[in-house]
Amino acid sequence: MGFFLLLMVAFLIIFDPRIRESLGAAVGAVFFPLFGFGYHYPVLTIFIAGSIVIAISAVIRHFTMDWVEMAKAQERTAAFQKKYREAMKSQNKYQMKKMQKMQQEMMKAQSEISAKQMRIMPITLLIFVPIFSWLWSFLMGTSHYYFDTPWKFHVSFFDSPVLFPNWILLYMLLSIPLTQVIQYLLRLKWIQQSLQ
Repeated sequence: MGFFLLLMVAFLIIFDPRIRESLGAAVGAVFFPLFGFGYHYPVLTIFIAGSIVIAISAVIRHFTMDWVEMAKAQERTAAFQKKYREAMKSQNKYQMKKMQKMQQEMMKAQSEISAKQMRIMPITLLIFVPIFSWLWSFLMGTSHYYFDTPWKFHVSFFDSPVLFPNWILLYMLLSIPLTQVIQYLLRLKWIQQSLQ
């Protein structure tokens, strides 16, 4: 319930121009001198600001997740899927029925893991909303309203081909590989510490 309340507050901030601009100005006082580049390189600014969100979120997620429990759950799921495919292939109806009951228990366990992951979402939103409020204000101030992609030239930051404007889609495109790299490095360090 607390998460959904915070989500509603986040949407209120993002879609209320007065609150968004005030919050964006506060963040901009620190961020603009560091990587605003005088409005000349908006894609680089989006990448750096997005990287900050990604890095902080990944570190919080890493230290709040039980990676042993998650690995065990993934191993159980992989073993279950293998047995289920074998039962389907051999048309073993008794085994299939038994496995369907097991599947319900596994889904319950997975939903508990997902619920634990959702608990860190409010913290992530507290980081995400101010930074993205500033990015929105920053992009409104730049004279570079377009960016180029390999598949299309002069894409507007503010057009919305789907639910989000292009600048948020650009952030997602740039951040997905970075998220994977950060999570991999954190997990690798955790494995090394566990083995020592």
